[in-house]
Amino acid sequence: MNSLERILVQLDDQPWAAAWRMLLGAAMPPVFSALAGGNGSVGLYLVLFIALLMTLRVAPALLRFTLPLSPEAKEIWRKRRFIAKDYDSYQWQKLFWMGLGILSHAVVGGDLGLAGYTLAAICLVGGGAGLVNWIRINDTGPVKVNA
Repeated sequence: MNSLERILVQLDDQPWAAAWRMLLGAAMPPVFSALAGGNGSVGLYLVLFIALLMTLRVAPALLRFTLPLSPEAKEIWRKRRFIAKDYDSYQWQKLFWMGLGILSHAVVGGDLGLAGYTLAAICLVGGGAGLVNWIRINDTGPVKVNA
């Protein structure tokens, strides 16, 4: 693998995966607020959040199809896609780090408002449950890829 591929692959390895998702979460409140134009409704924040999640799903797929990746990088990403299909908690645990990032924005001094705190709660509760389950699954032994 070349250095770009290593960076792209390592973005989903700990601690980098947690770190960049927390940064993404911390960026959500000001970006969503700017996009909402002062209308910080919970419904609008949820729509923006779902759009972000869809982008996080589509962007890597586009990268896989447009970048000339080595067989090793393709195999790592293929295995991760199958793990994500077989284990919901693998995907859900990622929300936990976004929720921590949203709350870190509030700690630094940004006001989240009802919409931001609601989004943080959804991420922390859903993502926390996924994280606990994913840790439990990993403690039982190596995760098998059914492909």
